[in-house]
Amino acid sequence: MNNKYKILISIIIVFIIGGLIFYLYKNNEEVLYPVTDDSLEFQKEYQALNGEVNVNNGKKYLEIDMISNAPIKYSNYDEIFEILESKSGVIYFGFPECPWCRNIALPLVDSAMEYGLEKIYYLNNRLDRDTLSLDKKGKIVTEKEGTKEYLKLINLLKDFLPEYGGINNSDIKRLYFPTVVFVKDGTVLGIESVLESYSKRVEGDGYIPMLDEEIKELKDIYKSYYKKIEN
Repeated sequence: MNNKYKILISIIIVFIIGGLIFYLYKNNEEVLYPVTDDSLEFQKEYQALNGEVNVNNGKKYLEIDMISNAPIKYSNYDEIFEILESKSGVIYFGFPECPWCRNIALPLVDSAMEYGLEKIYYLNNRLDRDTLSLDKKGKIVTEKEGTKEYLKLINLLKDFLPEYGGINNSDIKRLYFPTVVFVKDGTVLGIESVLESYSKRVEGDGYIPMLDEEIKELKDIYKSYYKKIEN
């Protein structure tokens, strides 16, 4: 057998082994992260705005190529309260129209799958929040009451949430979007929103996409929390 045939056979073997490894990897991923009704709904929800423009400001929504088997579980307050009080998990509060949420959604999903995290609990509770403002005398006015579930959530997370902006009272907290909460055995390890460096770079314009290095930095932060939850 001459050298040409040996090289050809070696190349064929490499391709066969590579194909087998890829097949086993994809098959394992599909077993660990099957397509579910929730994953399809999440994909549909976030991709529905691809190519669309926000009529309120004329800015184009960030396009998202969300995978169909994202480890997303649509959650509710009862389940989230149980996690916050006694269990472990990663909770994502957000909504698809939020430009900042569109920036972190895919890195959050990708980091979870790369690490092997089982699921991310998702809740869009945008409409549950209270709306506060100051009157001419500087007194806080409640324009809209928050739901009792939302107010309980704020109480459970009060040590981690930022203050409600614009009302000059650091004791009043608010859930801003996106917020990702990391919990282990009923103890909140921390929360993450968007990278501060990214926010400064884009000068508060969440319609500008993150850079590759910013995405990697955010994913590394998420993975560090996943590790803390499991260890």
